[in-house]
Amino acid sequence: MRFSYSQPYFIPYPGLFLRARACDAFVLLDEVQFPRGFTWLRRNRLKGKDGVLWLTVPIRRKGIGFSPISRVKIYYGEDWIRKHLLSVKHSYMHSPYFDHLYPALENIYGKRPSRLLDLNLLLLHLLRESFGLEDNFLLQSEIKAGGKGENLLLSVAEKLGADEVLLPPGAKAHLNLEKLRKEGLKTSFFPYRPAVYPQLWGEFIKDLSSLDILFNLGPMALTHLLKFQPSKESPAGGGRD
Repeated sequence: MRFSYSQPYFIPYPGLFLRARACDAFVLLDEVQFPRGFTWLRRNRLKGKDGVLWLTVPIRRKGIGFSPISRVKIYYGEDWIRKHLLSVKHSYMHSPYFDHLYPALENIYGKRPSRLLDLNLLLLHLLRESFGLEDNFLLQSEIKAGGKGENLLLSVAEKLGADEVLLPPGAKAHLNLEKLRKEGLKTSFFPYRPAVYPQLWGEFIKDLSSLDILFNLGPMALTHLLKFQPSKESPAGGGRD
């Protein structure tokens, strides 16, 4: 059994979903510490008429300390939902699949979940369904895996009965891959290549939120993405940073 993993990012780029597609299980690390500074957990990029457009979800900072991701609360003291939806509408209202995707996105924002995790999970599942992928997402808290670094991956493997982990880009910079191998966990990288596809607003920009390709290509998005991917995974020790 093969698994991969990621923090539960906010409207993530297509590479995450292609990696999930290549696995039996994809574990969302909701019990690791919420990062300080920049994080994709609460912001991501779209494309507007002036180029890159950032959407950021405000969070409650008071008492956050060393809290796990699962305990981070959203701050609703400002009208950021309206701003997000207006930004999406102004950027994509003329895209081919705007009417197909926007109402579902608007519905999710309207739920006003208290936790950042809950918002991100709703959006992750919307994107997954829009790509036409099976639901193989699991929460770290559900399988009760613990530890840090290599020990966390070994714990996940034990809980799932897995013998292989498909590593995300850049993992070699902060993991001891030899330790994983010695413990009997096979390792490899999924060599994601950004797909060039029709976008609104001029010159192509890669690795935007998956919303961009789904607004522009709709149900054809996955088929188009797969045309750009290598046929085999690369051995661990490589990968795109």
